[in-house]
Amino acid sequence: NQYILDNFKEFLKPILKDYKHILIYRANTPLVGSDILQKAYNNFSHEKTLVSVKIENRFEYINNTRQERKVYSEINSFIIISSENLQKRNYQFELFEIKPEKAIEINGYQDWWVCEKLLKRKRIVINVLGSVSLGMGHIYRSLALAHEITEQEIIFVCDEKYQLAVTQIASKDYKVISTKDVEKTILKLKPDLVINDVLSSEAEFIQNLKKVAKVVNFEDLGEGGKYTDLTINELYEYPVLEGENYRWGSKYYFLRDEFNDAKPHQFVETVTTVLISFGGTDQNNLTLKAFRAILPIAKQFNLEINIVCGGGYLFKDELNKAISEAGYNKIYVTFQSGVISKIMEKSQVAISSNGRTVYELADMNIPTIVISQHKRETTHSFATLERGFINLGIVRENIGKDISTNFYKLVTDAAFRELLFLNIKRYSFRENKRKVVEMILGLLN
Repeated sequence: NQYILDNFKEFLKPILKDYKHILIYRANTPLVGSDILQKAYNNFSHEKTLVSVKIENRFEYINNTRQERKVYSEINSFIIISSENLQKRNYQFELFEIKPEKAIEINGYQDWWVCEKLLKRKRIVINVLGSVSLGMGHIYRSLALAHEITEQEIIFVCDEKYQLAVTQIASKDYKVISTKDVEKTILKLKPDLVINDVLSSEAEFIQNLKKVAKVVNFEDLGEGGKYTDLTINELYEYPVLEGENYRWGSKYYFLRDEFNDAKPHQFVETVTTVLISFGGTDQNNLTLKAFRAILPIAKQFNLEINIVCGGGYLFKDELNKAISEAGYNKIYVTFQSGVISKIMEKSQVAISSNGRTVYELADMNIPTIVISQHKRETTHSFATLERGFINLGIVRENIGKDISTNFYKLVTDAAFRELLFLNIKRYSFRENKRKVVEMILGLLN
């Protein structure tokens, strides 16, 4: 830097008296734009020379011990110095950190290729909710989309009251912004496309987003849904609203990535394993109600019980106590829903809520007893006998008795279960994600 500054001093000497500060901007980092330069200038202290750097993780071996340390590495992007310090050769330095995705230097053809890819990216903002009462389905769907859209810039925006969503998304290494004002934050990001997975949206909110970006909504029966470029309501088999921008039904449902290699069932005469899964939060604790309802039958027929609860499940202590008191050693519990496909592979029957898990069970050819957690879930009309499901409707006081009766029939009546199996076997959702992603990205062309 001293060499460069000395050279520029002679070059700039005729005009130094006319300018208080000098910014030397180099061509090596094309991803460093005016916004970064403005921020750097705002951080310039005037007493020292501001240089652009990036943080690198270095590994060193000291006395045969591997140690990691963070190093500030200078990049050939910009230097800011006062005219006075340049004239006096006062080169005390201060650092301005540039994020790794913007700090790529052009030092060869490969760097050019990377930068061109990044410059061509579109910015996609995903606005998603998730909480104990609303469940985890919106988060899972949004993450599945993000995993598929690899060549664009993805930023998640969450209302700060949905801390569960923020935590889950951040754990997957995506950039996530928690905010009090979702609309203002999205508009400030200047996206090319906004994906809303927030249930019923308001008309004004969508209309304001449409002024700057294309808009896609999922599972939206609100006023805002009619103003989007595309609204996909895959959990509703039949249209309930009019509009050319709507897409309805299970042909638009797509699976999480963990199901890509999962092997669907073939019919077998005997049930050996049952799965109980009521989503990521299970606000009504149907997990425990179902477990107690089927436990005597499981013992009678020596069935393995697999229970999958999400990270937001609030009744762990109560469930663990019931399991310890059951006096049965074929009960297995996990609180990691990201492994549910492997558990489904060995479960011939299941008991589930009426959300996204229904479609995963259908894809795996598993006859299932379905219970809706709330009124909204009862409007999801896919889970019927004609599609291989025993739908018990919304949760109620005596639901345990209905679970027990129907579970006994599933276990003991092979002909009935085979009929359900044949009904459910017609459905596969393996290709839908590609189709939906193509529809969404097509809006950017």
